[in-house]
Amino acid sequence: MPLDEYRRRRDARRTPEPVPESEPDPGGPGGRFVVQEHRATALHWDLRLERDGVLASWAVPKGLPEDPETVRMAVRTEDHPIEYLDFHGEIPRGEYGGGRMTVWDSGRYDTEKWNDREVAVVLHGERARGRYVLLHRPAERADRWLLRRTREQPEGSAPAGVPLPHDLVLAVATPADRLPEGEGWRVRPVFGGRRVLVRSDGGRVSLLPAGPDGIPGDPVAAPEGLRTLGYDLGSGGHLLDAELTARGELWIIDVLHTGGRDVRALPLDERRALLDALPVDGPQRRRAPLYPGAGASLLDAVRRQGLPGAVALREGSAYPAGATGDWQEVLVDRRQRTAANRDGHGRAALSNPDKVLYPATGTTKADVLGHYLTVAEAMLPHLDGRPTTLKRWPDGVEGSSFFEKNVSRHAPSWLRTARVGTPGGRSETADFAVLADAEGLAWAANLAALELHVPQWRLGPRDGRHPPDRVVFDLDPGEGTTVLDCCRIALRLRAVLDEFGLQAWPSTSGGKGMQLYVPVRVTEAERTAEFAREVAERLAAEDPKDTTAVMARARRRGKVFVDWSQNNTAKTTIASYSLRGRERPTVATPITWDEVEACRDPEDLVFTCADLPARLDTHGDLMRPLLDTTGFRLPRGGAVTRLGG
Repeated sequence: MPLDEYRRRRDARRTPEPVPESEPDPGGPGGRFVVQEHRATALHWDLRLERDGVLASWAVPKGLPEDPETVRMAVRTEDHPIEYLDFHGEIPRGEYGGGRMTVWDSGRYDTEKWNDREVAVVLHGERARGRYVLLHRPAERADRWLLRRTREQPEGSAPAGVPLPHDLVLAVATPADRLPEGEGWRVRPVFGGRRVLVRSDGGRVSLLPAGPDGIPGDPVAAPEGLRTLGYDLGSGGHLLDAELTARGELWIIDVLHTGGRDVRALPLDERRALLDALPVDGPQRRRAPLYPGAGASLLDAVRRQGLPGAVALREGSAYPAGATGDWQEVLVDRRQRTAANRDGHGRAALSNPDKVLYPATGTTKADVLGHYLTVAEAMLPHLDGRPTTLKRWPDGVEGSSFFEKNVSRHAPSWLRTARVGTPGGRSETADFAVLADAEGLAWAANLAALELHVPQWRLGPRDGRHPPDRVVFDLDPGEGTTVLDCCRIALRLRAVLDEFGLQAWPSTSGGKGMQLYVPVRVTEAERTAEFAREVAERLAAEDPKDTTAVMARARRRGKVFVDWSQNNTAKTTIASYSLRGRERPTVATPITWDEVEACRDPEDLVFTCADLPARLDTHGDLMRPLLDTTGFRLPRGGAVTRLGG
């Protein structure tokens, strides 16, 4: 019978796969297909075509070819039941086909030819669109077939890809004495590893070391931690430029081929966007950070981090073959590094860079440093002059954490600290860190200070307090609510502020809620907290079912708490662009009002450190207006309540 072999191989008590007792109906409609990614003993893709009441099945070790030049082996397997069309899940190890099964694509197909030697079909899926032919040669084993994409394709097919080239040359940077100054350049660190061409084809990865001329040689074995990279990149072909360090870390620099396209002719920012979209981050592998050109200051930060140098890449340039002036490399002078230590401006290299601080994502201390260097240009103006409270996770986010205000025990001599009163604290004052440059951010990252919290006021040149320069509304979703509810309250809050000619700029908290910031001018420090409380109480009075201005947790269930108290001069709020100590490396991220209005799922407003480079490229610093204005004057006390009534 058609499914006898399928049933013989499976025990319905042990596998989640469908094991129907009834026989298939050969008179069914037919014409459906599914391609499933199957992470069994070896990664492969299963092509299943509905015919005569069952799914005729082939296992394709490297997946469907993207171009007509590539021919893939396909192994004919037992027929599967129709119920398998939408099956996905974990088949227990030890069972036949044990491993994870996911649906890679599905849809309908047209049959052009079907016999024992040739099956020609046109697939109409989301990812697989076009004519494919399965061929069986009489001299081969009965289960051995070949799969190819035909040269001639019907209208509506996916564009044909081009095969992976075999004779390319990696870019070779021109040595330089200093990094170029000014705009028009991007800069990445050099990690001191071997340049390698990463070739991923059908889920299989090989590393080809390149010589000084950029010509790749014979492949070398990939370190254990990199062997899942091919799984993550999937069935398509990819060529990546990377550095492989002695510790087995892979820093991915650029992309040369992806999605069936040779992308070397694209400008740098477009290639970087393609690289950012690839699932390459993981244990022992990550994208090399790419920073706006900063000349000597960035090279100084690289030097003090113990890295060998940096490469500047010209914006808008194509990926070059061999030596090029569009890539300029500056190596660190070790003698200069030892002068730096003598004048008191040196900084110890990052300790334990491979230490994993976010186990769920494999994010290391080096990744944390990379994030803070990436966002430094946007973040530092919002930190400058504000005493910073550090929240540290020395053993990672699954360990214990603590707040640190007094950093005098381990602050280096070059770091600005400010003695600030701490009413209600363990002592009357504490020496807070004041982070004004990338070196300060790197120092905090080395302490595993994932979160940076600041007040709504700044210090003067002699560490005296200026009045607050902004009002913050912290929208905290209570039990049973999400950031979607916060978005709705934020829009109402914006409308209230608009009545007084005030503007607010929104940001995610990096956690469950969000904040709204208003730049202000006040002479009395307590006025900002008073105003924020008036607004919060008005919102709660107008919508008591969904909003509360009361801190007690029992009063927050099913409501959004509009926390006005963080405007108290003794309180702090998470800084924009700060990481959070959550399961994932989420970031307190400035957002647009359009994003607030369009949010339909909580994940729409979740951003991790991997998302920030692209957001900064697209939006710049969305909080910049808070710095570019002299601030709004607040209405007189009681005006908010009177107008609302």
